[in-house]
Amino acid sequence: MKKQLLNVFFYLSMAVFALAFMTACPRPALDIYIAGFEELDDGSRVAVYWKNGEKTVLPKDSDSAWAFSIAVSGSDVYIAGLESTERGLQRAVYWKNGEKTVLSDYTDMTWASSIAVSGTDIFIAGREMNDEGRFFAVLWENDVKTYLSHGPLSAMAYGVALSGTDVYVAGTDSNVDTSAVKAVYWRNGEQYILPENAGNAEVRAITISGNDIYIAGRDDIVPVYWKNGIKNILEDDSHIVNVNSIAVSNSDVFVTGYEIDNLGRIVAVYWRNGKKTILTRSGYSGTAFDVAVEGSSFYIAGRNIGANNIRSAVYWRNGELVPLSRGANVIAAEALAIAISPR
Repeated sequence: MKKQLLNVFFYLSMAVFALAFMTACPRPALDIYIAGFEELDDGSRVAVYWKNGEKTVLPKDSDSAWAFSIAVSGSDVYIAGLESTERGLQRAVYWKNGEKTVLSDYTDMTWASSIAVSGTDIFIAGREMNDEGRFFAVLWENDVKTYLSHGPLSAMAYGVALSGTDVYVAGTDSNVDTSAVKAVYWRNGEQYILPENAGNAEVRAITISGNDIYIAGRDDIVPVYWKNGIKNILEDDSHIVNVNSIAVSNSDVFVTGYEIDNLGRIVAVYWRNGKKTILTRSGYSGTAFDVAVEGSSFYIAGRNIGANNIRSAVYWRNGELVPLSRGANVIAAEALAIAISPR
């Protein structure tokens, strides 16, 4: 009996020790970075980002600026976007820790859509418009521009991802088939056509997990993503839907976007392993722009339009809405990109 009691006390003490250890060693906290823009009451727009809800306004030398993509490397924060003048001229820019770099002047109409960082190397995917209104898919590496497309018809680059020394860019190209817009990606500048896309395709995002390449978009009106070139159709019961981003954690694939509900409202949605969930509350409107994943938790940046018809920058943590701070002179805001980083 005495031996049995000793065993009981031993196992109880071990359980108490394990509980104390888990309590003393919580999971690493995350910093949440969100980039977007605010529209002010004078009609101008400012590019902004929030770190754990605290807002920073990014410098600009023009009437308006937008932040479209964000990447974090160590303690450095990189944001890609554009500036626009009152005459509608636009140029691609990026900010590193709030310091702006101009990628082109106003003689070229350029957009910076996506940014990725490896060590000291900065990669930005985007597009440039020529005098005839045609677009070229472009990639900036450390501020040096390379044309990914060369044909007379339009091509656009929307997403960039890195794997070792390889640089992947996803987008669309009309030059592959002059009667259609094809979903494509470039690996180190060489173009690959995604299979089973009939045309009128739209690619918005790319991510790499291990050796697997994931690309998300639409094939005509069907929301899809490709994994290593194999097309996966996402659950959909709406005639109008758009896909904006993709992220992968272990075997879970998250895709975000929006759809038109049966009342004609635009509502934010996400798909987890192909199964759709609506984020927007009933009677409201919204869009899910970007997603980041850490373990079993997922974070989605977007906009929410409430009963007052005001656009607000928000994010959802595991489906729960979190509003972002705004100033008194802000009449609208949107959160377009998100990144998470362990502290």
